[in-house]
Amino acid sequence: MKSRWLWGLLLTIILVTSGSPSRPTSISAQAGSPAEILRLVNQVRTGYGLPPFVWNGTLASAAQVQANYMATNNVYSHTGAGGSTPQSRALTAGYPGHATENIVGGTNLTPSQGVIWWQNSAIHFNTMISQSYIHAGVGFAQGHDQNFYALVVGVPSDQATSSAVNAAVPGDEYLAPVAPIQLAQPAEDGGIRHIVGAGHSFWAIAARYEIPIEQLYLFNNLTEDSVINPGDELIIRLADGQEPPPTPTPPASHIVGQGDSLWTIAAWYRLSLEELLWLNSMEEDSLVQPGDEVRIRLLEGEQPPPTATPQSSHIVQTGDTAWGISARYGLALEQLLRFNSLTENSILSVGDRLLIVEPSPTPTVTPETTATPPATATILPTARATNSSTPTTRAVALAEQSVATPTVEISNASRPQLGLELGATIVFISALLLAIGAIIFVVLNKRTRQ
Repeated sequence: MKSRWLWGLLLTIILVTSGSPSRPTSISAQAGSPAEILRLVNQVRTGYGLPPFVWNGTLASAAQVQANYMATNNVYSHTGAGGSTPQSRALTAGYPGHATENIVGGTNLTPSQGVIWWQNSAIHFNTMISQSYIHAGVGFAQGHDQNFYALVVGVPSDQATSSAVNAAVPGDEYLAPVAPIQLAQPAEDGGIRHIVGAGHSFWAIAARYEIPIEQLYLFNNLTEDSVINPGDELIIRLADGQEPPPTPTPPASHIVGQGDSLWTIAAWYRLSLEELLWLNSMEEDSLVQPGDEVRIRLLEGEQPPPTATPQSSHIVQTGDTAWGISARYGLALEQLLRFNSLTENSILSVGDRLLIVEPSPTPTVTPETTATPPATATILPTARATNSSTPTTRAVALAEQSVATPTVEISNASRPQLGLELGATIVFISALLLAIGAIIFVVLNKRTRQ
């Protein structure tokens, strides 16, 4: 009886457990890891020589709020609950600065596909490679059989640049969801062709197949201005051994669109910012407006513009920060501070000139030594020379004698005393010679008389 009671209790527990709703499990990296999204975004930034975004938990909370809102309501919008905006959500979460946002979503959309979608959209791409922001957070949510991602980037108020303050958030016209796209299977020849469905776009198709949008244009002889309709067939992968179409001649200029900047235009055409500025005789502070034409390459036979003098300094403008200036010129913050003898606590003022190249070391000037005339005169014995000696021979003889003969130094004060002693000696020798001569004379004269 007791055994039956135990088996019944165990069976009841099993039935209750199996019938209760399961708790959500952790999201896999492929399904939608926020860390994976940030890694891919930073990978793009690194490819353009930019520092990676730093993960910020507060911005991640703001991003998660919008991801949840979109997943719950099946909407794609930067406007959230109660009319909130990316900026207001960041402030509400506790981030003391300026923020903007990228969002994307779609059926079975992976982080890689989402980042590709952002790369293929100029205004979202601008957010990913912006130099105005330093922090980032990512949110992910699932709902209505779709994956929703939100990337929020920000910069603290005390480090915000004017471009960050005035950054525009993409409008709803940029928020078309990635419609459900069924991947086509490879044909027997290895090629893949996709049949365009309702709501499909170049961006969505390229993102779903994880290929560059330029490859999609090339394989199908299309441009970014081409239009596709449901039922059209697009080549995704060439058949084995099939030669790709010839690469079209790149355009010579670019018409500035909404959200474009000099930096994003240069990155889009694989140019450095310096090249783009040089081609258009612009400065780094130059502004472009939608509709402007920007030169991106020289035509055949066209004379290049004069090479500009390399910029060596930067004039601080309103909103500039040390971090923003260093990132703008591809420097580490430590380098900029060292070049200008600054510290992290130094305050910049509008109009300050900062060096952006390492200053040349100041040469050390060695003071010239002034020769002090000797206090004593040196007397060298004079060597006799025959009349046949040339002046050169005499000079050499004197030089050699001056080396071999010890130098006798006589101070000016001792010269009168020396003269007196020399005179007395001469008088003594003369008297001695006279005495000797007198003695000899007397002796000789005495012998003659004998």
